[in-house]
Amino acid sequence: MSVRRPNPNTLITGPNDIVDLGGGVAGATITVGAENTNVRAIAIQLKDGQGNDLAVRASVEIAVFADANGDAFVATGGSTGIAVGTDGALLPIVGKKLFRAVSEADGDIDLTWTDTGTEAAYLGVILPSGKVIISAALTNT
Repeated sequence: MSVRRPNPNTLITGPNDIVDLGGGVAGATITVGAENTNVRAIAIQLKDGQGNDLAVRASVEIAVFADANGDAFVATGGSTGIAVGTDGALLPIVGKKLFRAVSEADGDIDLTWTDTGTEAAYLGVILPSGKVIISAALTNT
């Protein structure tokens, strides 16, 4: 557990005081690469409560949604869909739609999206808190 505050001799009193109760996953960034022969690279960086890159392995759920709001799952999930890249591990829960992912020790998860069609799709990282971080469109042309 770590507490960061401007004056360590006072109680937590202001908006700049941050308490991290265990260094777990509190956020994520998702970078979607350009389409290259029906494939897009997806890089996920898990973040701690202070917005820093996570420095431990962590587990999150990953969903493939039909819209940027996460209102519905995709219909088919691409021709091949989501696959793990060089960082992390991926276990399908519901084929092409819902997964459990484990990051590398530095909080990275690398994936690929393959679709020979043009299905509208968005990747969502579901944090342990229930908050969902949604990517830019995965839709290929």
